[in-house]
Amino acid sequence: MFDTWEELEKSIENCQKCKLCKTRQNIVFGTGNKNADIMFIGEGPGADEDRQGEPFVGRAGKLMNMAFQMLGIERKEVYIANIVKCRPPGNRNPEEDEAEACMDYLRNQVILVKPKIIVLLRKCCAKTYFRKRIWNNSYKRKINRKERNKIYTNLASSSIIKR
Repeated sequence: MFDTWEELEKSIENCQKCKLCKTRQNIVFGTGNKNADIMFIGEGPGADEDRQGEPFVGRAGKLMNMAFQMLGIERKEVYIANIVKCRPPGNRNPEEDEAEACMDYLRNQVILVKPKIIVLLRKCCAKTYFRKRIWNNSYKRKINRKERNKIYTNLASSSIIKR
């Protein structure tokens, strides 16, 4: 584990831990307030994110920005990251070995941000982050989980914007 953002970001610069490195344009590390109370975790970068090197800048990012606006949240107030840091081909869900290869980076991001709330976006994020046993139990009941002063919530089965 790394003690500073600089060390963590440098450690991922030339990552070759999984096959996703072969097709990436940019590593999509994370963005936002590095001391945020709220952290959003997505599954992986899409084409726009891969081109720009920043998470949630494509269509999903536009929806996220609309949701933030409706909630009175500034995007720069939160921290946004993905489970995998390179784009899966065809925007498919990350495979288990790809997610596992990036998990230490994500865990280190969570440790450095120290968020009070972690929002896991999409079903595969919650499944990957909590492993299958815990995920199956919480998903069926659609409950939040509290652990070490953090609240994890799953938006996988609900719409971000309800009209």
